Amino acid sequence: RRAPNMGWLTFTFGLERKFKQLCRRLDVVRTHQQQESLKFMAHFQRTFVVRDGKRNAKPEGGRQPVELFELRTNGSALCTRLVQVKADATQLNSAFCYILNVPLEGSNDTSSALVYVWIGSKSDADSARLIEKIAEEKFNNPWVSLQVLTEGNEPDNFFWVALGGRKPYDSDADYLSYTRLFRCSNEKGYFTVSEKCP
Repeated sequence: RRAPNMGWLTFTFGLERKFKQLCRRLDVVRTHQQQESLKFMAHFQRTFVVRDGKRNAKPEGGRQPVELFELRTNGSALCTRLVQVKADATQLNSAFCYILNVPLEGSNDTSSALVYVWIGSKSDADSARLIEKIAEEKFNNPWVSLQVLTEGNEPDNFFWVALGGRKPYDSDADYLSYTRLFRCSNEKGYFTVSEKCP
């Protein structure tokens, strides 16, 4: 999301030539987040995870941060991705499913954590099955306690504390049924916005 161009430049002027020596046919395509092609997304089989921040960054205060991930689908099931959002209770929505990764305090092992799979009351069954599968594959290990929670059955001790306390969140997802498409244009010399599908 906030990646600088330096990584792309390093790849194109250094690594790309080395890869082309190893592979006879190599297609290099630059893609931006949320604009990935279906061909690219198909490689991940609906388990594409987008993390926030930099790679190999040292955690603030030496303690691993709490992480909240939202399962999003844009247009088709193939475009499903798990996107890290701010770990705050206001980010929750009853129409979606989430994974909350809560590292345990006092543990020297960075992989010790409580992982909660939160299934919103208005989320569909396919999303619930998929997020459980992703949590099992990407977050589970012998040092993790993985728990599946339905909305309204969250434990106060770790779940709400990790999200900064219980706060109101969006429980009405009816706006998903009212998608609208607008066209923004500057072709006449001034900025206009028009609705394409009223």
